[in-house]
Amino acid sequence: MKKLIYILLFILPISACQNKEGVKLPNEVRWVTQSIEYSSVCEQIYNSASSVLQNQFEGLDRPIIVMDLDETVLNNVQYQVELFEKSETYNPTSWNAWVNKELATAVPGAKSFILNFKEKYEGRIVFISNRDASTIKATRNNLDNLGLLFEDDVFLLRKDKRDTKIVRRNEVLEGIGRMQSYGPNSVIAYFGDQIGDFRMTQLLYFL
Repeated sequence: MKKLIYILLFILPISACQNKEGVKLPNEVRWVTQSIEYSSVCEQIYNSASSVLQNQFEGLDRPIIVMDLDETVLNNVQYQVELFEKSETYNPTSWNAWVNKELATAVPGAKSFILNFKEKYEGRIVFISNRDASTIKATRNNLDNLGLLFEDDVFLLRKDKRDTKIVRRNEVLEGIGRMQSYGPNSVIAYFGDQIGDFRMTQLLYFL
């Protein structure tokens, strides 16, 4: 019997990666942006996921996983740098502007995991992200620039405040709404960097 797997990236919130006029950055920021440990932890999580999921994927025609985007697949540290330089905090306008620049990099370990999932198992990824739906083209372009865009993948970005991740996960599982043409789907694993990225009615695996 196949198990539903959840992969949670234990990554501290990120901020700026460089000093502004010599101001010392917070310890957690310097840890994420400058330490070897950050990259190692991310890669270890994805390597562990590959090992845990290997048996789950075997024998399936097209295994399906659900992935968050930001700070799970895409690293947006440069956005935080820009906020730091302007002495600003997060806001939807500046965030959408950043997304439209298509400059996010890949979280360590994410690319190798995704390419292996695609090449070895011919799997499909459903990206469920709270990025604004208006940024879909920029999001796809960003992934394409990183070599991570596959035409058979699905993007469920947020249309409005009522369009929660719970709503979109249900669409995937039940084959309704935006997922009607795909029919009901059995999801093998969920990837995210916060609890809200997962269905909490199932057994939770922390890697």
